[in-house]
Amino acid sequence: MSVSRAAGARAPKTLDGGDHERRPSGHARRPRAKRLALYAIVLVGVASATMLQNWSDNQSSHYDLIRALDAGRTTIDYGPYPTKDKAFYKGHYYSARAPGLAMYSLPFYELLTVADAPAVARSSHALRGEDEMIDFVGLWATVLPALALLLLVWRVADRFEPGYGVATAVALGLGTMLLPFSTLLFSHVFATLLGFGAFAIMLRERAGPPRPLLLGLAGLAMGYAISSEYPLAFVALVLGLYLLSRTDALRPALVAARAGAYVVGGVIGVVPLLLYNHAAFHSWTHLAYSNIPQQQRGFFGISAPSLPVLATLLFDSRGLLTLCPLMAMGAVGTVLLYRRGKRAEALTIAGVCVCYLGYNSGYYLPFGGGSMGPRFLLTIVPFLGFPIALALRRLPGPTVALAGASIAVAVVATITHPLVGYETETVVWGRYLRNGFFQPTIASAFGLGRGWGAIWPFFLAAGAAVVLAALVTPRLSMSGSTLRAALLTLAAWGLFAALAPTVLGIDHRGLLSIVGAGDHTALHKGFGSYPLKALAPLAAGAGLLALAAARRWRHDSAVAASA
Repeated sequence: MSVSRAAGARAPKTLDGGDHERRPSGHARRPRAKRLALYAIVLVGVASATMLQNWSDNQSSHYDLIRALDAGRTTIDYGPYPTKDKAFYKGHYYSARAPGLAMYSLPFYELLTVADAPAVARSSHALRGEDEMIDFVGLWATVLPALALLLLVWRVADRFEPGYGVATAVALGLGTMLLPFSTLLFSHVFATLLGFGAFAIMLRERAGPPRPLLLGLAGLAMGYAISSEYPLAFVALVLGLYLLSRTDALRPALVAARAGAYVVGGVIGVVPLLLYNHAAFHSWTHLAYSNIPQQQRGFFGISAPSLPVLATLLFDSRGLLTLCPLMAMGAVGTVLLYRRGKRAEALTIAGVCVCYLGYNSGYYLPFGGGSMGPRFLLTIVPFLGFPIALALRRLPGPTVALAGASIAVAVVATITHPLVGYETETVVWGRYLRNGFFQPTIASAFGLGRGWGAIWPFFLAAGAAVVLAALVTPRLSMSGSTLRAALLTLAAWGLFAALAPTVLGIDHRGLLSIVGAGDHTALHKGFGSYPLKALAPLAAGAGLLALAAARRWRHDSAVAASA
């Protein structure tokens, strides 16, 4: 990126510590660029909305709880789906899910019933019975929160690296677990929005004078995040430390006011959970988890962290870095953030990641059952993800290449079979893609089946999002050394993803965790070895295409500028 600058003059600093010279030729300030950036992120949400995924136990547990609350009860004895995610307590079955997402979704569900959406679902060609009602509810419960989360990532990333936020947000929206879980009725996206939203509010408060009211709002978001997904308590703790790290607000009275507002907001946010517990179990603190046998190990199923399990979470054929190598550039960006002087923010990111990796590696079912990846780690994605903007500017070649590979993997997993239950089952992604067999989409609802003739709405929206994000992102410096580094990085990832999980026994260790959780068939599924041997080269090819497109875009822009 070239910026004219007077010799010897020093650019003024922004509120977040970045130089004004980093603002690329007015990109972030031009209304047209902002509109295109907004359209790009909205199109990611549209892509998610086109998918009509099949139901699963976790989704039906949420849906049964929504229906129960609509009927004025908390039991799911008569739910429409035979979910296994339920707890038996004093003669009744209850959803094993935290109630926050169901409470948030209830008004929208009631609007759907008034609009006779169940009849629409029954008449649809895409899914059986009323299954599409889960997808209809998901428009409000997961697609909309995912869209809001990406908007936050855009704004937060632009705060630290102006102009690069939209590319970062689109890459996260299409190239991480955010994509499949924005199409599934799980609580992860909604809870993550609240947790990262609290962080964004704290960033805003930190940029100006101390404002306890804003911190109270952050606490409220964190409290309701815990009501929606209990492990968000780890994020609440880390953000509490971030709040206390503000060096210009250490007077005792000010510390008490700021911390007190955060705590009070958090308590208010947890009230819905307490009320639900009392209504369901006649106890303010009893959780449905308490009555699930596996959750009675250790602390709600959590024992001491395990390094072998940590290796599976990151590196097996469903591992975070195996399927989404772009997140490694988030770690690089976090280091760059620290070196820039934003130590509190960098340490907050590290704290959230350490807490989640530690607790998840000690959990009895690390991947949480059927999931594209370690779904409990979805919460760290926006925290570790927004610093990718810094890596994109500093190391554009490797970042673009890994973004292309990550998007390819996440897209293929989402449109084929996002709820794989075993490490070796990831082999089906390549098989379904080769056979042209996909999850239903809105086109399937009109009788277009589940092949290439129905998947085009997703690709149209996702492709347009990538193009618009590229248009508003500043030119990237693609030198020869940058390209060589990108090619080496991409080749190393491709070889690792295709071979290492099997050769190093990481997949086998992941399957042993499933056996330990009670599924004794995990080692005998017959999916074979090297499950990503077909998908990894395909994704690496996508990374090469992304790299070539970025190089061509830089060349064309340079020619246009010199004309």
